[in-house]
Parts: sequence; C-alpha cells; structure tokens
Amino acid sequence: MFYNFSSIEGMAAFGSTGAAVKIINDAIHGQFKLEGVTEELLGTPEINKLSHIKQLGLAHLVFPGAHHTRFEHSMGASHIAGMMADSVGLGQYEKSTLEVAAMLHDVGHGPYSHTLEHILSERGGKDHMSVTEGIIMGDYDVLIEGEGRPLSNRDSIPEILERNGLEPKQVASLIRGPDASGKERSLTNWTEGMSDFSGEDKTMAHLIHGSVDCDQLDFLLRDSHFTGVKHGVVDLHPLVGSLGSQGGDVVVDQGGLSALEGMLLARGLMYSSVYFHRVTRVTEVMLSRAVEKAGDNLPDSLDLQRRVDAEIWGALSDSGGFAKDMITRLKYRRLLKVCLSRRKEDLSKENIEFLASLANDSKARRTLEDELAHRSGLEPGYVAIDVPSVKLLLSEPRMSQVDVRIVGDDGKTRWLREMTPMADALKKRQVSQDVVYVMTVPGSEKKVAEIAERHLFS
Repeated sequence: MFYNFSSIEGMAAFGSTGAAVKIINDAIHGQFKLEGVTEELLGTPEINKLSHIKQLGLAHLVFPGAHHTRFEHSMGASHIAGMMADSVGLGQYEKSTLEVAAMLHDVGHGPYSHTLEHILSERGGKDHMSVTEGIIMGDYDVLIEGEGRPLSNRDSIPEILERNGLEPKQVASLIRGPDASGKERSLTNWTEGMSDFSGEDKTMAHLIHGSVDCDQLDFLLRDSHFTGVKHGVVDLHPLVGSLGSQGGDVVVDQGGLSALEGMLLARGLMYSSVYFHRVTRVTEVMLSRAVEKAGDNLPDSLDLQRRVDAEIWGALSDSGGFAKDMITRLKYRRLLKVCLSRRKEDLSKENIEFLASLANDSKARRTLEDELAHRSGLEPGYVAIDVPSVKLLLSEPRMSQVDVRIVGDDGKTRWLREMTPMADALKKRQVSQDVVYVMTVPGSEKKVAEIAERHLFS
C-alpha cells in the first residue's frame, strides 16, 4: 500500500514485512529509500526541527527559489554517503554508521543556519558541530521547555543508534572530520604507489567532513538547483564512482580527476556567487545586528540555539525598536546599502590586522559601528561593518582544502596539486573580492562612507 505524506519533497511510505522503509522523492537525487536506522531517525524531533531551518538563511531575498531546508539536505547527504560507502568498499556496519552520521551532521544548527552561528557560538560557547556531537551522545536536548508533552514517548538519538547496533560515540567522532585544524598532513607519511599510510583510518571521517565529502556534494547540487545558479552542478556519479580507500584515507582514481576538478571549481564559484554574494551578506548582517541589539529581549543562548527560523523572526519583531525595524526592512526588502568596500590589495598590513581584530571582537566592532553612526547623525545600529573572509573561516574551513590524493594510472599515489595547477589556483582564489563592507541606510551612503574612510583606513 502506498501513502502520501504532506511533507517536504513529496515524501511517501509503504509497509513491508521487514524493517520500515520510506521512499523519498527528492528534487536532486530522484527516488531513494530510507530504511532501518535512518528511517527511525526521520521521525525524531532533532531531524524534524531541520524542516524549519532554511539551508541558505536569507538567501531567498536574493535568489527567490532558495527556500529549501536543512531537512532535505540531511536526507540527501545520507543518500550520497551510502553511495560513497559502496564505492570505497565499506562493510554494512560501516555503511550504516556513515549514513547515520551524514543524516545527523546538521542537527546542531540553530535558526538561520550559518547566519547567526557566530552569535550562538559567542553566547553559548559552542558551535553547531559541538551541539551536534552533544545531541548524538545524548548530552543535549533540542526541545524547549514546555514542548515535551506531545513527545513524551520519544526515543533519544543514542537509544535509536544503540538499538540498531551502532555506537553513538563512533558516529559523533565523524562529525568534524579528523583534520579540524584545516592543516594538511605531510606527504612524508606516504610511500609512493603503496598503501601503507601510517596512522589511524580516516576514510569514514573524511567522507563526512573532508575535501570531498557527502555534505558538500549534496549542498552544491541542491543549492545550485534552488538558487538557479548553475555553477554548482557537479558530475556526481563519476566522482563518487572514482573514490576509493588506500592507506587509511580517501583517494580518487585518476579517471575521476576531471569530475574532482569540476567539484572544486563549483565549490569556489558557489561561494563567490551565492553564499558570499554582496547582497546576501547585507541580509545576513541585518539579521545578525537585530539579534545582537535585541539582547535581553531574546531567549537565553541555549534556548536561542533550540529555536527555528520563524521563532527568531517573531521574537525579533515582538522585541520592538531596532530589531523590529530590521525585521520590517527584511520583510519588505528595504535593505541596507553598501557604501564603502575595499579589496585586499588596496589595504595596508595594518588595515588588514585592524579589520581582523574587529571581526574577532564583536564588542569592539559594535562600539566602532555605533560611533560611526553617531558621527553620521544616525541612531546606533544603522552602520554595520562586515569582514566576509573571517565569517568564511567560521562557516566553511574546508574552502582551503585541496589536499586530495589521486591514484594514477601507474598505480602511484600523488597529491592533486601534482596532477593539476587548478588545486593551488583554487586555494589562493579569494571567495570575496572585497575583504570589508560598510553598510548603512539608503540616503546616508555618502556621509557614512566619508566618515568610515577616515576611521577605518587613515
């Protein structure tokens, strides 16, 4: 029997004599199955919360179709993880672990995804990956006080994993990947053409969070589709089919080199044209400043992390003052305007160090913003300074990772950079051509630009 669900992406289910199975009709991957442990996870509050958190925050104000959510992405990433597991030859236990880690990799996201990441981290002391690890281990509950009654019989994430023979600790260990620092490991640990890479096996962790992982492959394809920006199209099946595991890590067969180059190029172009689009940054800064200024009128840091997009929007609107004004401007697309910007090559070393210090010290940045507003005859909050490159380091440390191993036709293993100049070129490429933006309300651009020029760059 076939049942229709009124949920995202036309999800449907059917009964079977074995484990429960759900058929997902997905806009990106077509029809695929979720069964066993992933099917059970699909019913948890942690996964369903993601239905109410947009994948790209406020990007729909720039790209009208970008209303897709973390929920769809999590299912898609899990599907790709299963494909990758088959390609590298993992056993059934490892494949299930990988699929589960992919499905759960975003459950720690708060409202508006990366847009408010720096605020949530600053107030709560945890980034979304730390919260994700806590959820998987059973140390963090996504429910807000008072929400437990209709969910009184729920099973926790670790209970579901253990019932299916999986280890929560092992799943949690895959979330960040083994190279959280982003530093490349030395090639001296490799023997050319051999598979005796010293150290632990990092294959599974890198398939979840690495240079080529299920997360990136899904969000590039999905975000490209829903924004209408075709830069993110990736040759998925040839790339996944070329993956292998050698010496305890992911390798790409030389036959997949073109698909890999295409994926890395797509990643760079999507960050420039979508994720760090100039107007996208304006909308994100407006929302961030509204949350910062609302202060005590918003839930505490833990509850803020547990909210979804609509709840934060409503709380900001209800708080009145500056926050309500920002939300109203976003609601009717009356956005702030960039009045001043600078490229990296236009700045001195001292300028760059000063801007980096502002980006890492929100209190100092807010003080300077309000001083610029005051000198311009504006109320506090109506001048904003944005340093996109520092935001990138927080939201996407993988952008600089091109340390992919290629197995050549001669059987030898080499770094990608030895096979193509594109690797180093992409590593050096700036995601945002401008390293700083100054924004203000329409009509005040000239005055604010003159004052900001003196205070920021003189």
